[in-house]
This record gives sequence, C-alpha cells and structure tokens, in this order.
Amino acid sequence: MTTSRKQRYTIWTGKPAEMEALYDLVRELAPIEKRGRCTRSTIVEAAVGLALRDIEARGRESDVYRAMVTLPQENEAQL
Repeated sequence: MTTSRKQRYTIWTGKPAEMEALYDLVRELAPIEKRGRCTRSTIVEAAVGLALRDIEARGRESDVYRAMVTLPQENEAQL
C-alpha cells in the first residue's frame, strides 16, 4: 500500500468508533512483526482500493455504491 508519493486528505467520520474497532481488529489479526504497518491511513487506503474495484466490477450492484446512495441526505436526517 505504501508509496513514495502520497496525497494528504483529512477524513471526517460520523462513526469514529467503527474506525477504532476496525483498527483494533486488524492489529489483533496481524502478526506482531507487521502490526506497525497497520495504521488508520493504510486502512483508509485499503478501503478506497477495495471500494474502487467493487464499483468497477459491479457498478450499481456494488456494496459501496448501495451504501452511499441509500445514506440519508443531510436535511432528511434532521427530520
């Protein structure tokens, strides 16, 4: 995942507990010598890559597309 050229992004999430749970689980599963490579950044990199491949392969049938288009709009969430 790690490359010499990276772009910095700030990621905001409404569910930080999910990121922390995923981070903890990935680190628990990884061998001790590779746990240092398991960072929140590499989790986001992996998730974006998986999402891209899923959409390219399955289009509107992809899990990530379905999750995104069914999220409530900001004004709908306030109702």
